Amino acid sequence: MSGRGRAVAVALLCALALGGCGGGRSWELAGQPGLGLKVQQYYESRALEEGGRCPAPIMMGVARSQVLSDDPEQMVIALSYYYRDWVRDDDDCDELRPGRCWVNPTCRGFAERTFTIDKGEDGLAVVGMSGPQRGGLQRR
Repeated sequence: MSGRGRAVAVALLCALALGGCGGGRSWELAGQPGLGLKVQQYYESRALEEGGRCPAPIMMGVARSQVLSDDPEQMVIALSYYYRDWVRDDDDCDELRPGRCWVNPTCRGFAERTFTIDKGEDGLAVVGMSGPQRGGLQRR
């Protein structure tokens, strides 16, 4: 897929899944206003993708979300999402420079993770996520 085709696919994903990229302060997830932004910030401050080859992923959009459990103290949500890496993703990788793609392949794609959210007196707080993370931390 060309760079332009990828951009159109991501824009469509964002429009359908998030109501726009960037989430904003009102990005709703599991019926909770603002939870999407908290999940995005947690992911972006800790996640690794592609076995650590992508060290600084950005959650660009959510394709699907499912509440796996929800009780008065905690909620667990599974997300399918699209990510890019703000360090390793390179839009200059195209047909005119095929060697660049081989030397520094792009870090972008779809992935899935599970997020654990505590329900405290101060509101919702993301406390864990599955998958590879900086510092070797991992919570499933």
